[in-house]
Amino acid sequence: MSTAEGEARPAINIVIVCFNCGRDILDLVSDLRHGDYPLEKLSLTIVDNASADDSVELLRGIDGIERILIESGRNLGFGAGCNLAVRHIAGDGPILFLNPDVRLRRDSLTELIRGYHEHPLSGIWGGLTLDEDNRPDGKSAWREPSLSGLAAWSFFFDAALRPFGFTGVEAYSRRALLQGPRVDAVSGCFFLIDSDLFHRLGGFDERFFLYSEEIDLCRRARLLGAQPRIIPAARVIHSGSVTLTSEAKLRHLYYSKLLYFRKHWSPLPFRIARILLNAGTLLRLSALSLLAPLRRDFNHRRKAWWNFFKQQLSWKF
Repeated sequence: MSTAEGEARPAINIVIVCFNCGRDILDLVSDLRHGDYPLEKLSLTIVDNASADDSVELLRGIDGIERILIESGRNLGFGAGCNLAVRHIAGDGPILFLNPDVRLRRDSLTELIRGYHEHPLSGIWGGLTLDEDNRPDGKSAWREPSLSGLAAWSFFFDAALRPFGFTGVEAYSRRALLQGPRVDAVSGCFFLIDSDLFHRLGGFDERFFLYSEEIDLCRRARLLGAQPRIIPAARVIHSGSVTLTSEAKLRHLYYSKLLYFRKHWSPLPFRIARILLNAGTLLRLSALSLLAPLRRDFNHRRKAWWNFFKQQLSWKF
């Protein structure tokens, strides 16, 4: 880099939201300690969302890195937890939101900050997320949600094409992500944002309890001129959420998706989106009912989809 060393390595304000995942965060802190980014340039702000396990005790024992632990007293959700953490940050360096189940490489932060300097107008930067076999998982970034994407999910087009490497209508191809493109939205699991931009946006919309909050934030950022970008040399392993039951995941995922449609779309497309969601749910219920006698887990999944279907009928937006 052509900048001076101090400028090339700005202080990074790392934010992590915890719900029953203290041990994962200890692994993540170990990654930070073994990384090549100076520890004195890192500050860690953790919000514990009323974990029911020993997470708080584990997090209190973190040392060797500047750390603030905030106990929220209840489960605020991801976006509200992040906003709470940011209110306790004193520095004005970029903010890095990290999921607890992310594993960092030695140079993940250095490469991310290299991209931060090389593309200063982006405002939001993300890395290349890998699966546990170190292959790009296609979930580093997302396209703007669309009715075509929801229809592809509803009628199993995505699932039918997945064996051929298709990552989804609303996903970017692995080949495209390796080119370091500008994207509509960066994954919230490894999400760097300019501090001033985050404050201008008013933070995450706290109506999104979990899922779609980063897509909403990126949309609002783009309207202000930001150009979210993937930095392919900044690589992390993301194992995916392990703290939600399948039923809870369905509820949060699709409520947030519909909330996004309701917030940003006109009434007619929103109503079509609800019809497509119901159609996709009923098709999955039918398929799982036929397959349930073959495998026990199909019956559990059928029950989860049935409970989800009943719940979402009463949702108001």
